[in-house]
Amino acid sequence: MRALLKEIEQNGSNRSRKNQMLRQAIKFSLHEGEKSITEFCKHMRLSVPTGTKLVQELIDKKIFLEAGKRDSASGRKPTVFDLNPSIGYVIGVELLLNSIRINILNLRHEVVFEFKNDSFDISKEDEAYRFLAKKIRELVQSSAVPRDKILGIAIAITGRVDSKSGISYTYLQRYSPLTVSLENEWGIPVFIENDTRLMALGERRFGMAKGKSDVIFVNLSQGLGISIISNGLIHGGHSGFAGEFGHIHALENQRICVCGKKGCLETVVSGLALEEIYKERYNMSLPYEQILSKMETGDKVLKAILSSMGEQLGNSLGTVVDIFNPEMIVIGGSFTHVAEFMKYSIIKGFSLQGLPQLIADCEVEISSLGGQAVMLGSFSLVTEKVLK
Repeated sequence: MRALLKEIEQNGSNRSRKNQMLRQAIKFSLHEGEKSITEFCKHMRLSVPTGTKLVQELIDKKIFLEAGKRDSASGRKPTVFDLNPSIGYVIGVELLLNSIRINILNLRHEVVFEFKNDSFDISKEDEAYRFLAKKIRELVQSSAVPRDKILGIAIAITGRVDSKSGISYTYLQRYSPLTVSLENEWGIPVFIENDTRLMALGERRFGMAKGKSDVIFVNLSQGLGISIISNGLIHGGHSGFAGEFGHIHALENQRICVCGKKGCLETVVSGLALEEIYKERYNMSLPYEQILSKMETGDKVLKAILSSMGEQLGNSLGTVVDIFNPEMIVIGGSFTHVAEFMKYSIIKGFSLQGLPQLIADCEVEISSLGGQAVMLGSFSLVTEKVLK
């Protein structure tokens, strides 16, 4: 795949008609999967002879494969074509406060290799950087994925990230942009983005937000953030930091947020908040994931806590709905498996605070991608960058 892209660039301007068609066909297949020649032609506005020739060229280059026949109401089964999954790979990395997760995905966005470590500490800057640099080299070697087939590496980082400059301002700060430092380590294109925005990108391409133009994605995990999809595009803001929803002032309390302020929404709606509330109730410290697992036993106290948390989240989302007028809110992150229980409270909260007409026009959905949203976002980020 990298060789093909290089060949396209060498054969002329990236804006040439032929090059545009090749890239567009590959992107269409990446996002939509198996398609017939008729569907390629309709999407790309090509004549059938031109579309047939284009698909055949991609088959000859072993980029496309014939994927069989599809049932059709008309009786004749059309042949469908798909990307050869083994001609290219994407590495997705998720760096959170205390964990690291790495996936290697093929071009059908299937996970072919996975690594996770829950003892990772991103606050130990130099140690965390060295671990990441070494671990990627080891995983590429042990996975048997040819290095020249890796299209790129996308890193999702918690905190404030400027993806355009390649700088992480909260964690893993280097003397040069983080992307430059890591590209020098690995010799592979590197892209970074805030974890919530990569989740939203995954939802936009493969999840509940697919085909939607104006969506608010909520990442309810250890912390709390949102990503704004406006006119079909992820809104990063002037500095690339848009979506720090957890740090808006929500109420008067004495809990100090991780940002150093008091009264932040994240002090009452987040995994960190859940740990604090649980400790106050039971005088016991547990990780929020372990607390959430108690929902399986029907813990009534936990249900009451989550209901209250959901309503508070909804109250603040009501303001977001009034400002952005989204068609959908998608709830994702580590709370996804309990979000269906919280959904009623969330809707109740924002119905009380938002304008009725705007609320009526906004659906609330739970992410269908769960923990893979960030990896599918990583996949989308890399493929969009290399096929731009």
